[in-house]
Amino acid sequence: MSTPSKQRSYHHGDLRQALVRSALEILSEAGVAGLSLRAAARRAQVSAMAPYRHFADKEALLAAVAEYGFRELAARLTVANAAAADPRAGLGALGVAYVLFAREQPSLFKLMFGPMIEQKSGHPDLDEAGGACFDALRQAVAAAKFFDGDSDAGDVALACWSLVHGLSALIVDGRLAEYDPGPAEAVAMRLTRLLSDSLAALGDKKSDGAGPNSQQHPARRARSAKINSIAD
Repeated sequence: MSTPSKQRSYHHGDLRQALVRSALEILSEAGVAGLSLRAAARRAQVSAMAPYRHFADKEALLAAVAEYGFRELAARLTVANAAAADPRAGLGALGVAYVLFAREQPSLFKLMFGPMIEQKSGHPDLDEAGGACFDALRQAVAAAKFFDGDSDAGDVALACWSLVHGLSALIVDGRLAEYDPGPAEAVAMRLTRLLSDSLAALGDKKSDGAGPNSQQHPARRARSAKINSIAD
């Protein structure tokens, strides 16, 4: 009598999570090209038909993996921001964390933002997870308070995202070394600081020209008060 195969006798308590973990392992080893429902089932040691209990097709599995990536990224951004000394430093730390995530998980990063998932809008959990990342960025921008009011907040968030995502893409595609051979973290720190300093200077300039009743940066208010006292 033949012994039952390991796959047939295997029982899994959380099949969906096991398949996502297996898919992540395959993704890191072989990229999206090596990832399929059958390959994930083989890695999770379940039958070839078992994944269909949770995933209608390969795209559904890819969406679940990308969702995991966005939730992991959002968690990293939140932790980095919270650990910083002040809100503007927190925004820079958030940007560095974004870049380091891409460097450490290049295949996952490509899946999250690339065209492999054709119908992203058809996966509500993926949409929600992606939105959580941008919400973390928007909240960090709001806390940094580069400008009075919130009319510029959307553009500032988009500028920050464009910087760190573009830098991440250069790193993932192996292009950064052509222009800057330094460590990715050091480059990310320099560029996020440059953007933050530029935004701060622009915010101060706009405050100076907004009229006597506008809210100024604390340092500029102090200088203005000193000048006024001397004039009096």
